[in-house]
Amino acid sequence: MSRCLRERTEVEWRLRAHAPIDERIVVILTLWRQRILLSALVLMLALLAGVGSAEARSNARAASLKITVPASMARGSVLTVTARGYSGRYNAVSWSSGHGGSSACAGPNAGTISMQAVPKGHAFRVKLTNIVGAPGTLTVCVYLFGSGPHANDTKGHYLVKSARVNVS
Repeated sequence: MSRCLRERTEVEWRLRAHAPIDERIVVILTLWRQRILLSALVLMLALLAGVGSAEARSNARAASLKITVPASMARGSVLTVTARGYSGRYNAVSWSSGHGGSSACAGPNAGTISMQAVPKGHAFRVKLTNIVGAPGTLTVCVYLFGSGPHANDTKGHYLVKSARVNVS
C-alpha cells in the first residue's frame, strides 16, 4: 500500500474514532459517496459495453440476391441463370421455373431444378443451367436460403428473385 493511501486511511480512522458524531457522519457519507460513484461508473461501463456488442450484431451485413437471365432464347438451348450477392446467414442457392408469365414463385424446395451451396457471410456468384423445353414465357425463380437439418424454409426465411424468359 502506498504511503499516501496508508496515511489517509489512518487519518480517516482517527477522525472516525476520536471525532465528534457530526464529523464521523461526514467521513462515512464521503466514503458512501465514493462507493456509489464507483458503482455508478462500473454500471455505466457495463451498459456501454452491452450496447456496443448489440450494435455490432445489428449492423451485420444483410443478405442480398441479384439474378441475370437472357431476355429470350430458342427452344432446346441451354438456359444459364447467374445469381450473385451476399449470403449473410444463408448457405444455399437454388432455382426453379414455371411456364406462364404470371407464374408465382413457390418455396425454395418446391420444383427445384438445381441447388448449390454457398458459404455463409460471403459474397457469391453461381451459374445455374438447364435445357429449355416448351416455347412460351418461362418464369425463373432463384432462392437464397438456409439449408440443413434445422433450416426453416417457410415464407420470410429466404430471399427470392424472379425473371421472365421468352422461349421461341
